[in-house]
Order: sequence, then structure tokens, then C-alpha cells
Amino acid sequence: MQSSPPTVAVCIPTYNQAQYLRLAVESICQQTYPNLEVWVSDDASTDDTQDVMAQLCQQYQQVHYYRQPKNLGIAGNNSWLLRQPQTDYIIRLDSDDLLLPDYVTTLLALLEKYPDAGYAHAAVQEIDQFGNQRGIRRVHRSHEYHDGDTALKASVTGYRVAANICMFRAPVLRELNFYEGRPDFAEDYDLSVRIADAGYGNVYSPKILSCYRVWTDAQGTRPRRKGLEIRGLIRTFEETMIPAFQRRGWNTQPIWRSRRSLALNHAASCYEPWFTSQEKAELTRLLLELGDCLELRLRLQAIQLGLGPLFSQIHRINLTMKGIVKGVLARA
Repeated sequence: MQSSPPTVAVCIPTYNQAQYLRLAVESICQQTYPNLEVWVSDDASTDDTQDVMAQLCQQYQQVHYYRQPKNLGIAGNNSWLLRQPQTDYIIRLDSDDLLLPDYVTTLLALLEKYPDAGYAHAAVQEIDQFGNQRGIRRVHRSHEYHDGDTALKASVTGYRVAANICMFRAPVLRELNFYEGRPDFAEDYDLSVRIADAGYGNVYSPKILSCYRVWTDAQGTRPRRKGLEIRGLIRTFEETMIPAFQRRGWNTQPIWRSRRSLALNHAASCYEPWFTSQEKAELTRLLLELGDCLELRLRLQAIQLGLGPLFSQIHRINLTMKGIVKGVLARA
């Protein structure tokens, strides 16, 4: 007797992104895999999200919508949302991103192939806020599957996915209590470290299976969340990664090198003109907590003297060069 196919839910946390929400939901409903549910949790949006979702629920029977009575924040809304479906697998999709038609079919096959994988991810197509295609993001790795220890060591240098569009084994999320009590920023990075620490690996497909939206933000709305981002990184390192290394008796010096590198990279963006003097002082304190070193203190002094644009340009060049190198390696 043939068993029934695995069940899959795609969970979309959303807040004030009504203009993109329909595209995200429709990209799920157009998947080649039929056994799908869609769950949308609206974190008390103030735009037209309710109207958009009313139309989508009427159009697609597999769509479930809930509006939070008050704003829970990223981690709170995600934890509530991911608890709702009782499926075998769960995908978290931001409401401005899209799944390509074979996303579920491809990654489900990989997760079934590797039962010790806690999640699967793939290459992504970058798009801008208007839907125009930009570059392609890939993860350079020589093996389809990485076990938990390999993934944990790799996480020292950052969140090792092309974008935060992942398919999770649902029992793993339940075992780790989702995002409960975890930071609102860097929460995906934190979860990936916790999954590796629990002994689960991850599996990667080089196929382009989703579209990840990258924003141009001239008003500085997103950079103004810089403090939350740095706090999230600090919590991930101190509460998750360092204890995981210590339990294994591993050297934690690579973690401290990574922290210092991140602090140096974030330094210039913490002195943008939209930050008040009080905000800049708090961001400086957070940077020193993240990765205090002589080089960081000298860089902060130089930025205060007006050399911030120079360091920002150097950082952009470094990112560009890394992208070129990764692209060459991915084609090798």
C-alpha cells in the first residue's frame, strides 16, 4: 500500500506589504507540487492587507489568513505562524519574495533523500522593488549535503544560504520551539545555528528556485533598524554559537575573528546622516560589544572625522569582489 505524499505548508509573515502579497501567494498556488497549504499571518498591518487577503482566500481554498490583534514583531509573529500548520514540511516565505514553480518539488525530494537534513535551500534570483531581475545568488559548496558539525563550523562566517527562503522539516522546528524568545533580527541566522547545534544538517540545490527582493531605500528606513540587527548578531554569537562550540570543545577564536570583521563592516553604516547623536552613540556601544578591537576603535575615530564614505566604498568593493569570486567558483 502506497503511503500518502508528504504535506507541505508555506508560511508568509507579513506587515504592510499588500502590494507584493498577492504575487507571493499566487507563486505558491502555482507550484508543481499539489499537496500544499498557505498560511498568512498579518502582524497588524495598517495598509490594504486585509482586503487583498479576503480576495485571495475566496480565490484559493488552500489559503489560511489570520490578522494579529497587535503587532508581535518578527520573531513573535513567525513563532505563532509556524505553529499553525500540522504538516510534514514548512517553508517560510517573506511577503515580498516569490517561489518559482518547482521550488517545493525540488527541495522536498532533497529532504526525503537526506533524512538528517533539518532544512533545504537553493540558489535565488535577485529582483528589485519593481520586479526587475538583478544578479543570481548562489552558495559555493562542493557537497549537496552538509552534516550538523560541518554546518555549525561554516556558520561562523555568516548565514550560509543564498537568501532566507528555506524549506524546513517541521518536527525540527517544533523541537527547537521555532523562534520563541529569539532575536527579531538575525533570527534566521540564529535558527540555522540552533539547527546545526541540534545535530541536523542541511541540503542545497544549485537550481534557481525563488526570487528574493532587494530594496533601494533612499530614506534610510531599513538602515535605521541597524541597532536591532547588531543586537541580533550579538545574541546569536553569545547565546547560540559560542555555547555550541564550547560543548564540543572547539576553539572559539574563529568566532571572535568573525565578530570583529562584522563590527568593522557595519561601522560606516552606523554613522549615516539619518541617525541622531544619541543613536550613533548607542550603535557605537553595540559595535564595541560585537567585536571590540584596536582596528575598530581607530576606524570609528576615522569615520567620526568624515572618512565614513571611504570605508563604505571599500566594503562595497570587497563585497563585489567576493561576489565575482563566488560566481567563478560556482561555474567551475
